[in-house]
Amino acid sequence: MPGRIIKLLLSLMVFACDSIATRFRQKSCPGRCVVINYHSISHESKSRFGKQLDLLLRLARPITAGAALPLEKGGRYVAITVDDFFQSFLINGLPELCRRKIPVTLFPPTGFLGQKSSWKDYGGENKVGEEVASADDLKRIAQLDHVDFGSHCVSHPDLTLLSETEARNELGLSKESLEALIGREVTTLSFPYGSYGPRELQLARETGYTFFFGSTPQTLFARFEGGLVGRVDVQPTDWNIEFRLKVSGAYRWIGRASAWKRKCRACFNHLPQIEKPIHG
Repeated sequence: MPGRIIKLLLSLMVFACDSIATRFRQKSCPGRCVVINYHSISHESKSRFGKQLDLLLRLARPITAGAALPLEKGGRYVAITVDDFFQSFLINGLPELCRRKIPVTLFPPTGFLGQKSSWKDYGGENKVGEEVASADDLKRIAQLDHVDFGSHCVSHPDLTLLSETEARNELGLSKESLEALIGREVTTLSFPYGSYGPRELQLARETGYTFFFGSTPQTLFARFEGGLVGRVDVQPTDWNIEFRLKVSGAYRWIGRASAWKRKCRACFNHLPQIEKPIHG
């Protein structure tokens, strides 16, 4: 909880600065877009999820996560993605999105279709052992307007821990399986665990993906285009003020803070080690 409060307070400061800048640059402010990411929606949180969507429609214009487009000056946009595509989201979340005609991009791991998950517990609503939507579910849903699909690999692995051949297979076989199921090209990828490096990005490009989604909050300005795109994780249990700040892009400071932290750690690791004197 303390960490959550600290993030909220720092994001409020970013939001305040953004508001001041917008006031002085009304007509010249570039359009901005934030990608938000869900996992599970339980039956108990279904109504809260619906209220979040209603709030989202008042705050921003929803767009599809895998479509490049310019962002109108002063415009606020949001794209919704869903990792894992559990049955809980199929039953409790997708109908709420369809009712409001909000586009969504779903990322199911193709090796777990119709099976229970076995990967890391993300906490909150995202429990280990949830059942992933089935192949028949994907075929049926592919006919719906405003619904798109992307790859989440085959077995939901951390690609950075695999050999190059294994990583290529995860990226390629998932793409092929999805395309065969839904009958259209798949060009978006969500890295499992948000884990990637230069090798994984290159392999994704070579496999034919144009959008690759990570898990670090980011705000895109002026244009929504392909390449690596960060996302902010959201939960139906988020406080209203948290959700507002996330959709507005105020959590983007976390990405910069994480990059700074990595640089500091790298510098520290390269410092010469001081040998302790041996007494006695």
